[in-house]
Amino acid sequence: CAVMQEQWRAMEDFYKAGKAKAIGVSNYCISSLECIAEKATVTPAVNQVEFHIGMGPDPTGLKSYCDSKGIFLQAYSPLGDGTTELITGPLVSSIGKSHGKSGAQVSLRWLVEHNIPLSTKSTSEKHLQEDLDIFEWSLTSEEKSKLDAATSPAGTPSFMCKSETVVV
Repeated sequence: CAVMQEQWRAMEDFYKAGKAKAIGVSNYCISSLECIAEKATVTPAVNQVEFHIGMGPDPTGLKSYCDSKGIFLQAYSPLGDGTTELITGPLVSSIGKSHGKSGAQVSLRWLVEHNIPLSTKSTSEKHLQEDLDIFEWSLTSEEKSKLDAATSPAGTPSFMCKSETVVV
């Protein structure tokens, strides 16, 4: 914990010197955030973590915790763990078909509807355009519930913390 606190203090110094408009963390679980909070004078603006369908809408209680502390939770790997399940899998594809959207767009839209900012990457201009076409439509409550209940692909928001008490 002391190492994380010292690293965070260095980030705060950088921030206070006007060299950054905001500072944040990546892959922090609740216990990591609590650790730096013990000595922090600046709250992280963002915690960037793996977050996608299959992990539930509040994995390990991390989203609720971050919300309560004013920390934005940002999703990386919003299309999963390298498989195609959240791109062309049957659940997301069937929902996408009813909206004229791709499975990947459904996966990204699910995050948007949970107020999770996300980052995507692609070398395909077509895919980048599709990534932007997720804001003018909505999932039905039934579709959102099905996606919320999905347990695959599994994942964890932090590779740093293997077990975590759920705090709600």
